[in-house]
Amino acid sequence: MGSRKNYQRSQPSKGESPLHILPVADKMIDFTLTITDNATRFPKKIRFSVTNKIQGHALAIYDNLVEANEIFPIMDDQDKADRLKLQRAALTECKKLLHMIQLSKNRGYIDGGTFDHWTKLTVDVKCMTARWYDAERKTGIPVEPAGPIPEG
Repeated sequence: MGSRKNYQRSQPSKGESPLHILPVADKMIDFTLTITDNATRFPKKIRFSVTNKIQGHALAIYDNLVEANEIFPIMDDQDKADRLKLQRAALTECKKLLHMIQLSKNRGYIDGGTFDHWTKLTVDVKCMTARWYDAERKTGIPVEPAGPIPEG
C-alpha cells in the first residue's frame, strides 16, 4: 500500500530539488530526540520542565506539517484556511523550539557545536515551511472561508 508523497512545490531554490519538508523535519526530530534522551546532557531533574517541552515542540511541528499536507486537494476556501492555519502553527512551534534550543545552550545543557547543528536543522524546517506557506497564500483560492450568502 503506497502513500502520497509529502507536499512538493516546483520552486527549486539555489539549484535544490523541489521542496521535501517532511524528511527534513524527520531529521530534526531524530536529532532532537537523540540529544534530549541523553541524561548526561539533559539531566532527569529537568525531564518534565524542559526536555518534554522540547520534544513536544519538535513533534508538534511534524504533526502540523503532516496534517497540512493531508488537506489535498484543496477543494474550497475552508480547506485552504485550515491548511494555512496548520502551516502557521508549524511555524510557531519552530519559533518555540528555537527558543528552547537557545535556553538549552544558555543553561549549559548543550555545547556550541550541538547548538549550531540543532539550530540549523530547525531553521531549515522553518524556512521550508515559510516558503510553503507563502506559496499557498499566493494561490487563487481565497484565504478566508466564505460566509453565508446575504439574502436580498
